[in-house]
Amino acid sequence: MGSTSPNVKIFTEDEIQTITSNYSTLIGRGGFGEVYRGVLDADYDLVAVKRYICLDLREEFMEEVTIHSMMSHKNVVKLIGYCIGESTLMLVTEYISNGNLDDILHKSSISIPLDIRLGIAIGCAEALSYMHSMHLPSDDNLIYHGDIKPANILLDGNLTTKVSDFGLSRLLFSGDTQFTTSLKGSMGYMDPIYFHEGRLTPKSDVYSFGIVLFELITRKRVKHGDNNLIRTFNKACAKGKGFKELFDAAIADESNMKVLKEIRKLAAECVTLDIRARPQMNDVAKRLQLLKKNLKGSPQSILATHTSWQSTSKQGTRSMPSLKKGFSFFKGNASNSKILSELRNVRIFTNEEINEVTQNYSYPLGTGASAEVYKGTLEDNTLVVVNKFLHEDSKEVLVNGGMILSQIVHKNVIRLLGCCLEDKTLIFIYEYIPKGSLFDILASQEELPLDLRMRIAIKTAEALEYLHSSATGIIGHGRVATSTILLDDNFIPKLTDFSRACKLIKKSEATASDSVISSSLLEEVLCNDASCYGSVLMNLESDVYNFGGVLMTLISRDKNTDHGDLIVKFSKAYETDKSGKAMFDHDITAEEDATLLEEMGRLALQCTIWKGDEMVKRPTMKEVAAHLRVLRRSWKEGTSDADTTQVNETDSRSVMSAEPRIPNLMRHLFGYRRISTSDPIKTS
Repeated sequence: MGSTSPNVKIFTEDEIQTITSNYSTLIGRGGFGEVYRGVLDADYDLVAVKRYICLDLREEFMEEVTIHSMMSHKNVVKLIGYCIGESTLMLVTEYISNGNLDDILHKSSISIPLDIRLGIAIGCAEALSYMHSMHLPSDDNLIYHGDIKPANILLDGNLTTKVSDFGLSRLLFSGDTQFTTSLKGSMGYMDPIYFHEGRLTPKSDVYSFGIVLFELITRKRVKHGDNNLIRTFNKACAKGKGFKELFDAAIADESNMKVLKEIRKLAAECVTLDIRARPQMNDVAKRLQLLKKNLKGSPQSILATHTSWQSTSKQGTRSMPSLKKGFSFFKGNASNSKILSELRNVRIFTNEEINEVTQNYSYPLGTGASAEVYKGTLEDNTLVVVNKFLHEDSKEVLVNGGMILSQIVHKNVIRLLGCCLEDKTLIFIYEYIPKGSLFDILASQEELPLDLRMRIAIKTAEALEYLHSSATGIIGHGRVATSTILLDDNFIPKLTDFSRACKLIKKSEATASDSVISSSLLEEVLCNDASCYGSVLMNLESDVYNFGGVLMTLISRDKNTDHGDLIVKFSKAYETDKSGKAMFDHDITAEEDATLLEEMGRLALQCTIWKGDEMVKRPTMKEVAAHLRVLRRSWKEGTSDADTTQVNETDSRSVMSAEPRIPNLMRHLFGYRRISTSDPIKTS
């Protein structure tokens, strides 16, 4: 079995006990064991902890961890870590708020319109299509899920699908078929070919998905006692009537009947006993997308009107990945072809698809100097923001930001989901972050306790630390501000606006053993072409400087003062009174918080040192993030000032020894010159 992703954390049993508050909140139970809700850290990140009953399956457990850790898809639940203890095996995943599809379909009376059900099906189909076409590096391996059923289809707050539970998943080596004598799975959803022959193939997932489709349109279990919905549908099909009574009455109105019959037809193809006749999952996803698009479509057979689908479905081969979709629009355009080759893990939309996502731009969120912003919904119910840029002359910097952002995966960085570069159109599609920017929140009357402000500060600092690290290739953001920090419903920050971002070292240029960029590696790169990389180093320093301004705004909630003037005010307050108290927001100045606020103010001043001969005293973002974590820990624990200082010094020394001082290299390259218009370094 291969190794797990380096982003997957290994937890101890004591840590799991803390995360789950001693297993206090049970949210699920099955034959495998139990699932608990937990809180990952002081930032209140919710997680699900799956604790297994059977402890003699460690090899199988690690296979599940390895396979799950390979997944990076918006419709697959994210694996955070695992624990192998003396008495337990546990998985830690992201927490999905709306539970599973089985409970919603069969144990609740919640209304689910047909378009939402189609969105759920599309999300699951796209996740399976992704697994079946991963082509892992060694031996052209594919991933077979092995246990697709409503209970393993989780749904978030927007009823967007998150496929879970990879306990029965397998790598199919050097092809797409294997045989086994050990049958495992859920009987009602298990492929009969697998059951009788032990044949493992992605087409077994297709069968299970077909059963899910039947349950989505009927809201009944396919097999319940002696009743079998598939046989009942087949009889109705033979008679040519009686379909309407079989569909869920809540969606079986006349306007939906043609789409429902097409879904039934697709489901029947998925569960045929002729395994070669079953469609592939990427074809299934396409057909479902067309059905959703045409939910109130023509009186003809909906799929028959789409010649593009007919030609694809007859080929019987895997279609091109979504990244290449619409590539013909750019033939002869070398610039756009290069952009497409650089974009990673994003979908390429056509103008027609953007119209569908935005419902012809029906939900504007705002207009700026360079872009119009709209709210939209993808086929799988994912809410998105669509940025339609207005000026051709801004294309270069905006596309640059998109290319860099498409290579970043971090929970505190906005996700770029797609783009449209058709004709002269320039559109980016991002995940939707509901609360808006930190600037908006600070300018509003919304309550913002100090612990939330600390969470925002720490998570933003960690995002910048990540960008400045070797894992991403040293990325300077260049536009850190309260307006470029978005907040979700739980006040989790997402750094956005990468239009001025630039990259110094590609991951391939660093050795596998480099956990940080060494001085020698930086100097080697800089010597090769210093002018090319100078702007990145400017951004690194600028990020620290501007983050200091964000810290000051967080603790003062000053919404009227210019960034530079606010820094001057803080500096004068600490010089005159040896304290920043006069600057602190009156809503967060409780006596027990005084020490924390003072230390945050001093850290902000360190970040914004602007005299050239003192610039070397500026911390790196790694030091800033570490310092903030220590401050919060001592604040929560009520540690004395002396203890806090001692911990800070110890922590700072350990960070300093591991990471070179970027400001020294800056000084070497640029002397004491001003290096950024937003970072006014003084020369005397």
